[in-house]
Amino acid sequence: MKSHAILATALLLAVGAARADDGITLGIGADYSSGDYGTTTTTDIWSVPLSARYTSGDWTWKASLPWMRVAGNAGVVPGLGNVGNLNPNGRGRGRGNAITSNDSGSASGIGDLRLSGTYSFAGTGATGVDLTANVKVATADEDKGLGTGANDYGLALDLYRDFSGTTLFGGVGYTMLGDSDYIDTDSVWNANLGASWAVGSGSLGVMYDWRAAATETADDRSEVTGFYSIRSGDAAKWQLYATKGLSDGSPEWGAGVALTYAF
Repeated sequence: MKSHAILATALLLAVGAARADDGITLGIGADYSSGDYGTTTTTDIWSVPLSARYTSGDWTWKASLPWMRVAGNAGVVPGLGNVGNLNPNGRGRGRGNAITSNDSGSASGIGDLRLSGTYSFAGTGATGVDLTANVKVATADEDKGLGTGANDYGLALDLYRDFSGTTLFGGVGYTMLGDSDYIDTDSVWNANLGASWAVGSGSLGVMYDWRAAATETADDRSEVTGFYSIRSGDAAKWQLYATKGLSDGSPEWGAGVALTYAF
């Protein structure tokens, strides 16, 4: 299950990932999102993800680990929304205190480690198909409300086709969310659809993303993201993006920047 920052970064890499040259790519980003997620409190999430990608032939391996700061409702978990987190040590709570839906506070630390492996099937002409297996390793502190404290496992199928500089892409995925001692999650489906256009030495695009609610107290995630990517020299690439949430399951808005460098 992707957080907002990881989703946007994955989006920007997705269209060209299957055609990437062999080798290692390292990246760093900065992301901010804000929303009430259906609560009476605004939750702000800052993230600085570090990422690495290794491509060899038809295989691409990725890893991402963010530093995070979350300020807001204790029931909101990054990437999942308002899941009704009942952890008595959550943001703004102390052991033994009564838990209410209005509890809030702030916390910072390392987020969850995300790993994935993608196999790119040889398509016909400008068409490509990617099959990805991914896992979220629960490295985030659940007592700080930075994660659920449980591992997640998922599969995704993505398709794309280039039409002389215009690329259409879309995909579906299924994630088995892990339950923690305080959060009972459901397994969820997600889907996305978008397009990008070559603009000078860069590319401009838009994507719609939907994901089913993770718990009974959460809402479906629905949002649209616009992005711009441009190369700087032969190896570096800058990526800018902005997101508008369309449901209580998504942040009201978000924005970020990422820099990747290929070796």
